[in-house]
Order: sequence, then C-alpha cells, then structure tokens
Amino acid sequence: MGDAIHWLGCAVFVATQSVETPTLQSDVVKGNCLNLTCLLRHSNLSFVQFFSNITKWADMAHLPVDFTNKITHLKDNFNVAHNTFKEYYPMFSKIFLPPSSQDLEQSKPHRNRKQRPVNCNTSKVFEFIWNLFITLKAEHPQYSTELIKSYHLLYACIDLAFKNAFLAERRDLLNPQFECLPSDWNNPAFELLSDAPCIISYLCKCPSMLTEAMHVKMYILKRMIINLVSDLTLIASEVDFTGIFDNEVFEQNFRNISNAYETHLLNKADIDERIFLAEYRRQLLEQQQNSIGQSVKATPFSETGENATLFTPKNNYGTANLRGSDTPLTGRGFLGPREADICPLPVDRTATQKITRLHNILNNRSAGPSEALLQLFESCQSDPRTKIQGIVSTFGDKFISAYIEAHPNSEEDARNRLQIGITLFYKFTENILQNEKAIRPDISVLVEKDLFYQCMFACCLEIVLFCYNCPNKFPWVAEVLNVEPLHFVKVIELIVRTKDQLSREMIKYLNMIEETVLESLVWKSGSLIWEAIAASGQTLPKFADTALPGHLLYDDSRGDANIQSAEVTSSSAGAHSPPPPSATDRFESPRAGGRAAAGAAVQPGQSLLQRQTHIMITDQEGHRNLIIVNSNNQSQTVPSNLSDSTSQLPRRTGSLSIIFRKFYNLAGVRMEHLCNKVGFTDTELKRKIWTVFEDSIRNSDLIKDRHLDQLLMCAIYVICRISNIPLKFQDIMKFYREQPQSSSNVYRDVLLTKKINNETGMVAEKRSDLITFYNSIYVEVMQKFAVRFRSSSSSQNNNILLSPLPAIKRDLVSPSLQVVGNVYVRPLESPSTTSGSSFNYFFSRSPSKDLKDINKLVNSSRVTGKRLLIEGELKMDTPPSKRISNRKLQSLVEERKRQNIE
Repeated sequence: MGDAIHWLGCAVFVATQSVETPTLQSDVVKGNCLNLTCLLRHSNLSFVQFFSNITKWADMAHLPVDFTNKITHLKDNFNVAHNTFKEYYPMFSKIFLPPSSQDLEQSKPHRNRKQRPVNCNTSKVFEFIWNLFITLKAEHPQYSTELIKSYHLLYACIDLAFKNAFLAERRDLLNPQFECLPSDWNNPAFELLSDAPCIISYLCKCPSMLTEAMHVKMYILKRMIINLVSDLTLIASEVDFTGIFDNEVFEQNFRNISNAYETHLLNKADIDERIFLAEYRRQLLEQQQNSIGQSVKATPFSETGENATLFTPKNNYGTANLRGSDTPLTGRGFLGPREADICPLPVDRTATQKITRLHNILNNRSAGPSEALLQLFESCQSDPRTKIQGIVSTFGDKFISAYIEAHPNSEEDARNRLQIGITLFYKFTENILQNEKAIRPDISVLVEKDLFYQCMFACCLEIVLFCYNCPNKFPWVAEVLNVEPLHFVKVIELIVRTKDQLSREMIKYLNMIEETVLESLVWKSGSLIWEAIAASGQTLPKFADTALPGHLLYDDSRGDANIQSAEVTSSSAGAHSPPPPSATDRFESPRAGGRAAAGAAVQPGQSLLQRQTHIMITDQEGHRNLIIVNSNNQSQTVPSNLSDSTSQLPRRTGSLSIIFRKFYNLAGVRMEHLCNKVGFTDTELKRKIWTVFEDSIRNSDLIKDRHLDQLLMCAIYVICRISNIPLKFQDIMKFYREQPQSSSNVYRDVLLTKKINNETGMVAEKRSDLITFYNSIYVEVMQKFAVRFRSSSSSQNNNILLSPLPAIKRDLVSPSLQVVGNVYVRPLESPSTTSGSSFNYFFSRSPSKDLKDINKLVNSSRVTGKRLLIEGELKMDTPPSKRISNRKLQSLVEERKRQNIE
C-alpha cells in the first residue's frame, strides 16, 4: 500500500481542505494554508502517486463530491500543463536559441542572497514566455482544462515573444536557422520590416484548427494583454505590444508576471505550474552531472528518479496515459482498424487528431440542410423544416447559456461548438433518413417525430464536446437540453452504423455512453422507463421476450443439443444475424400485447421440420404440464403456472423491447466475462445465474436506483453459496475490476434505503458497500426464489425452468466491417452441405403426398454407415479387449435403431 509517509501527506492534504483561509483579495478559500508542491516534496510523493492515493482515500472515506471535484480539477489542470510543456520546449528551440544550463542555474532563487539583475537572455525569455502563459491561462479556466485551447494560447504567447524579438532585432535571442525569418536576416544591410511575420501557421500544423488559433491571437490574447498593460503588470506599447524585451523594462516585466502568478496561487490554491521549469532545469543539470558521477535528488516531478531526456520525456510526470480509452465489452464489432501504429499516439496528437477527424466528417458542409436532405423532406407527407429549425433554435439557446454559465467568458467558443454541432446534426440526419428510405419507402412516421431530432441534436453536441476535450461529460448535454437518457440512447447505434468516418475513439465514447445509460441511468426513480412499462400493460420482460431469432442459447454445444425455442429459427435460419432495428422501430411506442415483428416470421423455403422440444400434457383434472425434451432422453417438467406465463406471453415489440434487449445483451456479455474469469464453464450453472439475475431485474425494487453490475455480482455469489462453490465475494469484485467499465463506486456506494419524507419526519437515505446490500436487502428479497436451486431439494429444482442465455457475439456471425472507403471485410462462411435427396413442404401450397414422403423418410429405420462385424465374424486371434468393445458398440447401434423405430 506504499510508505506511511505517503499516506501521511494525503492525510495532511485532506485535513487542510476543511480549513478556510482569507486571501489577498478578501475572499475565503479552503485548503489555502499549505502549498501542494511543498507537501509532495516533503512527503516524497510524485504526482502520479499522489493522485492515485488521494483518489483511493476519497473512495474509502466517502469524501464529499466537492473534494472529488477538486481532485479532478487539479488532475485536469496538471495533465494539460504537462502536455503543453512537452510541446513548448521543442517549439521554443526551433524559434529561439536553446537556453543554456548555466543561465538556468543562475536563475534559481537563493535564500539570504541579494537578488541578481534579470538579464534578457534566451533562458530568461524561455521562463518569461511560460510564466506569461500560465498567468493568462490561470485567469481563464477553459484554457486550463482543454488541451487544444491551451496549445492555441501558447502559440499566441510564442508569437508575441517572436514579434518583440524580431522588431528589436535581437539576433542573440532568435535562432538564425528558423525558417520564418527573412533570408537576409543575418545580413548587416538587413532592413527591418514594418511588422513581424506571423508564425501561428508554422506552430499550428493542423489546418482545421488554424482559424481557431488565429482567433485566439487576434482577439483573446489581445484582450488579455490590454488588461495587463492597463494595470501596469506589463510595460509595453499599447498599440502593438512591443518593447517587452527592452533592457530597461524586461526585468520589471519578468518580476511583475511572476508576482501576478504567485498572487493567483495564493487566491486559488492551484498547483504551481512553474515546477515544469524546475524539472526542466533539473534534467539539464542532471545530464551534465551524470558525466562526473554526481547524483541529483529526485523531485516530485519524477516518479522513480529515472533520468528523462528533454526531447523525448518519459511518463515520469505520471499523468499522461498514452493509450486510448478502454474498449467496452460490447459494440466492438463497430470499431474499425486501429488508426495508429503499435505505439500509441501522444496525448497532444490524439487530441489534435480528434478535431481533425471531426472536420473531415463535416467536409466544409454548411450548417443547414443539403439538397439531398431537402428532397427527402419533400418526399414526406408534411415538410418538417419549420419544426426542425424551431428545435435547433431552442436547443441552441439552451446550450449557449449553459455553456457560458459553466465556462465564463467563453461565448465565442460556445457559438463555435454549436455551429459545428448543427452541421453535424444535419449531416447525420441526412444519412439516417437515407438508410431508412432504403428500408421502407415511406419515412413520414419518423420524420414527423420531434423526439428523433431532439435526440440527434443532443448526441451531435456530445460528439463535438468530446472531440474538443470539453470537461463537461455525459450526461451534461442531455440534462441541459432536457433529453431523457432513455431516448438519448436510441440514436447512438443509428449514428455509429452510418460508418461516416467515425474514429475508434468516437465509437468507443458513444458505446460507453450507451452502456452507462443501460446499466444505471434508465433505472433511476425519475426515469421514463417506468412510465413506458406501465403504458405497455405488462411486467418487466425477460430476455426471451425480447430476443431476436437465433439469440437464445440453451446449451453450449452447436449441434442438435442446442435446443431452440419456438421463437428461434432452425440452424439454417440462425446462420445469419437478423437485421438491426430501423430508426422508426427505435422510436415506436410500446404496444401492449404486441406480437413478433414480421421479420421473425417463417421465411419462404425455410424447413418447418424441427426437432420437437416441448410437449404439453393435460391430465384428467385439467392441469397442464410443459415437458421439455432434452437430447439425452431426459425431460424437465414445468408446472402449468410457470409454463402458462412463459408460453402464452407474446414477444415484446417497439422501442421499449429494443432497450431491454440491449440491456440483457450487455448483462450477458459482462456475466460471460466474469464466469470465464472465475472458471465457470458449465452451461447449466450459467443458466442458473442468469435466471436469478433476470428475476432480480423483474423485481423493480431491486434494480431501481441501483446498478446492473451490483445485481449481477450478487446473482453469481448467491448461486455459488447455494451450489457450495467456494468463491468469495471479494474474488468476484476483484475480477469485476478487470472489466473496462468497472468503478469502485459500484461496490462501495450502494443504495440500501431511499429517502422517505412522511408525516413523522424525513428518513435519510442510507448507502453502504455491496456486501452489506447483499446481506441486508438482496438475500431478503431473493432468498425464496434462489433456494429452489439448491441441489438437495430435487423436487423444487425440477419445478424451475431455467432461462436461456443470451448468445454472445462469438455465437453469432460477425457483421461486415468497413476498413476504408468502400472496402469491407466479413468472415468467411462455411458452405452448408446438403443431402442429395431433399424434400420441401410449403403449408397451404404443397400436396399432402409431399408430407407423407417426408414422414416416411423420417420414420425409416435404415442406417447408413459402415457395417460392423458381428460376434461370429470376428477372427479367433482377435484380442479379448477388442471383442468386448465391439459387443458394446453393437449394442449401442441396436439401441439407437429401436429408438428411431419407436
């Protein structure tokens, strides 16, 4: 768990957060009595260790949300600053002369010494630009949390410094090899231009972001510098901001900027981002001292004290996770090939790539409907353009006001994000409507639904904010636009299936949103799913009620033992995955007692001769029993009260059915992952777990305001207890943590009792860990049902009809995958071998003679195959062991013959 001094440092930090300290601006902040950088230095803690330990501390101690938000804010700021500084040094060395280690060592502050004068050399310019950048960034929070915006502000600061050095003809500062300098820069007869070259286009290599970078230079930075000049923090020309590097004023400018940043630290208690300069200085000195065998004391900046190079810094800062986000367990079939080499891209390139990919999708499209989309609208019964414009206008105003409230002084950014979102909205709407037009000629039902456009608009804004690394994560947009997660999730797969240049990271992010909605958000007390269930007139469905043909798994084998229900097609029909639901189906209202979709009906030419798996027997008293015939000639009897509910219940249709189908598929994939980790391979055991899980879901009091994974882990543990399997709850949680969506809050913060406000007073909400929930709530509700699975109570066990498992992705044919452009790959399908003599029978069309021929063939006792030697034909020199085996084999063949005749 680490050294005690590490945890002591975390304890001091937590304690200081409750201390209120007055600041220089007469404000009161929490935790301002201790410098975080000094605390980490004295605790021998790196930043990566600190953030890891303090996060664990907050989880175990159940610290308030304000504290966790503070940690997240510090981590985001440090991540952005760290990656920006990695970009800064190589950029500076190409434009200016590289700073020398001697100058950097002399610039270190010394105690009890008179301050040296600040000379305007490359080392001081290097520090000045960084100090100016972090001072301006600190006054505008959006530049501290968004990496791309941080880059743009840094580009503007470097451009300002280059302008001052160029117009002052400071050849001692500028790199003579810099390509943006005039060709005669080193010529003594060089004539100075009236204005310096703009180097923003040189610094910003991404064309799609050049406009935004220029906007930051021309408007944002200009406004910031005017404020610094007006309050005398910066001494420069008020017209073009030159003269900053003049020898008469540079020292004053350097100290004023440093003092302004220190004032900010005292007021806000943020991380001192000047430590990057200190670490840079340490690395330079370390390179020299290594040559003479000297060592340098490790700083909080390095995790292990390893040497790091300046040009290719290692991840010693411990914040930049260079790999992409974890791939969810579901939806992996939609992911295209990896877009980078085996080595992952740095964080800065990944962030730039997301914005570039977003602009490539837009492809200079205008923020309005195209001609193709207008033609689609005109083909409908009523033109929805007025309706769509009203939705875009209303939602746009809501988004801008909420964005400005969350990020002050960012109205221009909000309008820019909105403009991109509107363009993306019209593009994806056109793609989806074109796909829908190919499925059904009349798309008027979908076009007239306001909910479809509202969800599309919200999802497009979510994609834009993700590409720009906006700190407002899902479900912020949905809450701002008042779009229910139950409806929001309906358009995700529609957008992903358009295959319109969506990157892997975009698809994984949308898939993560879908899983988040299905696992927890739809089960909130205020979710619309409860109203939809009540409107359907039925209880919560099981998976078999919503499953598509071929998606039910009764046995792990793939032969005849795989028993299919009446809704599941035969092996020939199950070889292909059914088409996904259309957009109209996803927004269709649930129909009470709705039947299966037409796509699930018997297809023309499909054989209806299937193995009989269910026999209904009615006794003399009128009680009905459902006999399930197994491949091993055993039968399972189900009482009429169970069989009636399952056999007579129609398969659900509509949007609610699709939501439950996705939910159960998600749960099935996660259960299969956990079962593989704990070593469960028995299909019957998995079906027991699944049956208990389904029953807990249908008990709405258990799933309401709770999480899918909580009930899934409880179902696994209760079956282990009943089946006498030695598996601890801690082991289940350990394997759960290996899943990409895992979160410690799932098993550490579980609802026990809800907040109740009655006449006697308010009963506070109680929460605890998952084991406490299992012992106090889950067992009490599920005990009667789960105990029937105990192997000792055979009579009760026979009365339980185990639910079929969801056929996870490996059991289905993988979908086609778009590699690039019009190139698709799909798995090679094994050719189906058909018998030479085949019979077809079509109801209401074929004569009765065809059916008699089929019955005659089925009842035939002829057995094809090798003839076996009988006892008398065996040679005398045959070994006795072989004779015994031959007799057993002959007996088995004769028994099979009798079964076929019967």
